[in-house]
Amino acid sequence: MFAGIGAVALLVGLLVGLGGQASAATVTGQIGNVGGGCLENSNNSTATNNAQWLNTCGTNLGQQWSRWSDGTIRVQGRCIDTLNGGTANGTRVVLVVCSTTSTSQKWTPYAAGYVQNQKSKLCLAPQNNKIAAKVVITIATCANVNPQKWTLPALSTPDTTTTPPPTTTTAPPVTTTTSAPPVTTTTAPPVTTTTAPPVTTTTTAPPVTTTTTAPPTTTTTTSTSLPTQTTQSWDASFTSSGFGTFDDTPWNNVGASAPVIVDSPVTSGAKAAQFTMPGGGTRSEIVPTTAEFTEGQDRWFRFSFYLPAGFPTQVTTWQVITQWKNDGTGSPPLEITVGGGNLNLEGGYGYPAGPRTFAQPLAPAVTGQRTDLVLHVFFSRDPSKGTVDVWNNGTQVLAGYKPAGGTLYPTDKKNTATSSSYWKMGIYRDSAITQQAQYTIEGAKVGNTRDQVN
Repeated sequence: MFAGIGAVALLVGLLVGLGGQASAATVTGQIGNVGGGCLENSNNSTATNNAQWLNTCGTNLGQQWSRWSDGTIRVQGRCIDTLNGGTANGTRVVLVVCSTTSTSQKWTPYAAGYVQNQKSKLCLAPQNNKIAAKVVITIATCANVNPQKWTLPALSTPDTTTTPPPTTTTAPPVTTTTSAPPVTTTTAPPVTTTTAPPVTTTTTAPPVTTTTTAPPTTTTTTSTSLPTQTTQSWDASFTSSGFGTFDDTPWNNVGASAPVIVDSPVTSGAKAAQFTMPGGGTRSEIVPTTAEFTEGQDRWFRFSFYLPAGFPTQVTTWQVITQWKNDGTGSPPLEITVGGGNLNLEGGYGYPAGPRTFAQPLAPAVTGQRTDLVLHVFFSRDPSKGTVDVWNNGTQVLAGYKPAGGTLYPTDKKNTATSSSYWKMGIYRDSAITQQAQYTIEGAKVGNTRDQVN
């Protein structure tokens, strides 16, 4: 349970009450969650894609929010957005440079407390609607639950209408809360508030004005061009950056300490990330700061690591060292495991309609030397299209493999047929394993071509 929500409500009420006499000043304050805690820019960092989380209410910079008339919600001079503009349920909310054109940076607050993303039409929520310190913030299907209800500061905008705001204390609150009464249902209000203008002219304006350009453009770019044409290049760069190229994800340590940067045991002068998992521990993972993977994307990955003598390679239960994790909960479509003496490509346990599992041994899990895996993945929910190729230390060990459930999971959402996936690495394993496991990741890369990850 969090403390300080009463103070938050009082502060918000004060800000709203004074909003009418503000003359173009920025109003800042906490964004409190009705279930407990406050929205916080994690670690007060202004790095691009820095995670947003729920935390104990305080006075630090990461909790000094302002709300603007353009729909943006700002802290420390930046705006919150969905990761890479994503619209899938469970997409993380991150901090980015403010944009005047990005609809994924625009949010609509309702009197009932919901804060809806204008691009995805999903609502601001702690992951899995869980109330706890440092739970990551995501977008989720709007629901009438306290974790999705927030108290916000009054609107911060230079007065466009010089008289109304000062005259009535309703100007700041009127920021899209006018449709509050109708907003007892999470669908009707959004339609009335956010899309009312478009909806009124929907049958005339859109078809007439943009029929020949907008619809074709939107369809082609989203469905085909964007997923396959986007450029993506990422390098772990442990030697020069430490963990600087990874998201801050403290929730990824369960029953284990966070990884540390150490001297590489195999490459002189280089640094590596060392992971230590005690017996009975579950998770110690890191997440690259790079775009998620979506339908139709063709990507190459390099994953280099060192298993020292004594690493438990013969376990008979699950022990994951890297995974391409679907948004939300459940086991991923793709993962690399160490077990039965081998490195294995596995996945499909979390397929939405029921497990579509597979397990492909790739090569012996060798200790005492560096291992370089290169994977070529075509991401698709269609099992006839999603493919994986794997090279172990330069030798191809898997070619054109098509997992039974595809390389991405489908979703049951009307507007999004496919879930996106993101990359994680470290150790994630069954707590029944009693042996300690320690190893180093020597390097990791993502690219559009094999040359980019060599």
